[in-house]
Amino acid sequence: MKTTPKPIHTHWRHGQSDVLSTVILIAVIMVVSAIFIVFSMVQFGNEVSQSSIEYIASFLINVADDIDTFMFVPGAILTYQLPNTNYGTYNFVNSLCNVSINAASNKVINEVSGGLVYGVPPTYFSLPPGFSTVWRGSTFNGIPASSLNDFSLIVSYQTHVLMGTSMAVLQFGYDSLNGAGYGTYLVMVPRVMVINGTGPSGIGYVYIPVLNLVSNQGRGKLIISIQNISSQSIVLKNGGALEISEVCYFGNGVKPISSSAVVVGNTVYVTIVQIGVGFG
Repeated sequence: MKTTPKPIHTHWRHGQSDVLSTVILIAVIMVVSAIFIVFSMVQFGNEVSQSSIEYIASFLINVADDIDTFMFVPGAILTYQLPNTNYGTYNFVNSLCNVSINAASNKVINEVSGGLVYGVPPTYFSLPPGFSTVWRGSTFNGIPASSLNDFSLIVSYQTHVLMGTSMAVLQFGYDSLNGAGYGTYLVMVPRVMVINGTGPSGIGYVYIPVLNLVSNQGRGKLIISIQNISSQSIVLKNGGALEISEVCYFGNGVKPISSSAVVVGNTVYVTIVQIGVGFG
């Protein structure tokens, strides 16, 4: 007698398949959500870091403005609360710039200055290597500059009203400065100011600000002090000329920036302003 097999019920298999599909779907959603969260956090960190750079640039510009105002007031002390962004660090780099003055091929003055640095680690935010911009500075004749191609470390008083004279604030991209790696960093450095004599019998002037680290005890305050002002006269015989140059080193991947000028006159007065920078 032939028997017909009974159909096998597969409802439990369908149920197991539905549960498995749901689990896979949830897992995929969780992975995508995690990727989205990580991406959002990275984007947020980038935006906040960029904002911190802009914020600190404005802060350094204000400090530079005050230095211009009080540079010839011996004993003046300026105290600032350092903005805390939680994304970058402050530092002072010694021997960042070198200023030399030659008369008849003989070096008569040589000054070495440091610079104030604020940098963001590459893990937070990075700009391409070779990136640069001028936040505060001008060309040789005092016209505001936005590119290093136009920027000058030496400024002349001859023809224009100066904007951003004694201090420059520059920004660079991914690089290493004084052994520290940055995704981007700001540097405030001093600049030489010159007034040319009106011909061989005239009188010329040279002003050299120099930044020195005097205290490194904390990161809560920035203290700027006008330590000392010294002046000397250099007599140029037979209508001679004084050759001034300044060169600064801004990082391993940045070509050193160098500027030069010639001051003509019978007598040139050179004033050196020692400016202390302290963290407290």
